[in-house]
Amino acid sequence: DVSLADLASTYNNIGLVYDQRNDFSAALSHYEKALPIYKKCLPANHPWEATLYYNIGLAEVLLGKHMVGLENLQKARNIRKISLPSNHPSIASVCNSIGDTYQEIRDYPNALKFYEEALDVGSRVSHVNYSNLALTYYRASKILDNLKQLDKALEYAELAVKTVDKSCTPNDTDKVRFKEHLEQLQTRQS
Repeated sequence: DVSLADLASTYNNIGLVYDQRNDFSAALSHYEKALPIYKKCLPANHPWEATLYYNIGLAEVLLGKHMVGLENLQKARNIRKISLPSNHPSIASVCNSIGDTYQEIRDYPNALKFYEEALDVGSRVSHVNYSNLALTYYRASKILDNLKQLDKALEYAELAVKTVDKSCTPNDTDKVRFKEHLEQLQTRQS
């Protein structure tokens, strides 16, 4: 039903506006209004449903509801893995968000697991976003450092620097941050 899908999209878009204004409670309320409408008018495992679960999960995480947020981010991931090609950047994106959430609650093994999944997917997309890929290498390197896996942390830090070189200018702040992290790891290794 086109009009129902439009209504759900409108609720989602209003939620996005509230999200931009950092009013995550209002955003979540609008996302939650859209979800049953999407479920009613779209086929099961539709990418729009995944996007809504993603938005709900992120809003919940930003409201400090990490475990509920993770559940919804996982739903988004599962639907995207069913409904999209295995190398779709939206899968990498949700894996990064799950990794970020696990990192935030200091569950480093799970954070690493999802960053590595994001790297696997992100390296296979048809138009690689080197900036996102480099950031994921950097985040995984930080996690590996926390897990006392210095050699692997160094490897990922080097990949972050090499990858960011493919996308950014020499003055880019990410590039500087990634290089500083690599240098810190190299100093500790020697």
